[in-house]
Amino acid sequence: MQAAVRWALYILGIELLFLAALQTDQLAVVPPLAATIVLLAANPQGIFARPKTVLLAYVLVGHLGLLNSVFWGNNMFCLFVMTLLAVALLAAVPCIHPPAIAILFQLSKAPNPFQTYLIMAALVIGILGFHFAAQWFHAQVFPEQQPGRVPLAEPKSSSFPTIFSAIKNG
Repeated sequence: MQAAVRWALYILGIELLFLAALQTDQLAVVPPLAATIVLLAANPQGIFARPKTVLLAYVLVGHLGLLNSVFWGNNMFCLFVMTLLAVALLAAVPCIHPPAIAILFQLSKAPNPFQTYLIMAALVIGILGFHFAAQWFHAQVFPEQQPGRVPLAEPKSSSFPTIFSAIKNG
């Protein structure tokens, strides 16, 4: 039941994202941002779903995309170099978020890359706000369990002797 409620909330988020992108005529940014929403829904505590990681990855890759579109345009070799640079940059600054790399290609084909970048940044901030709201709502509906937290089982004692039990007893 908890997973169904969480997925329903995030599917609503994808629909809101689609409507916002449709209103601004920026449908090209929907696939990477929808992939971000799926990562946020699948594992809210995961390494790819940290809000700081998501925001920083989109900002860094967006700046590289703007740099590429202003100076080199839609050159395939430059896109290849920028993709390598983006992956290296995201690995150096620990903020790896795979869907953010797609923004490089979206910005290189956009007629107005700066406007696309600003709309993408606003949509990412909206997605993260929706993520926090969905986490809050989920915690209010299911207060007994935090999402993504698994209680640790106590270790069972073994009947086989180990090195540590021999040291402790001997």
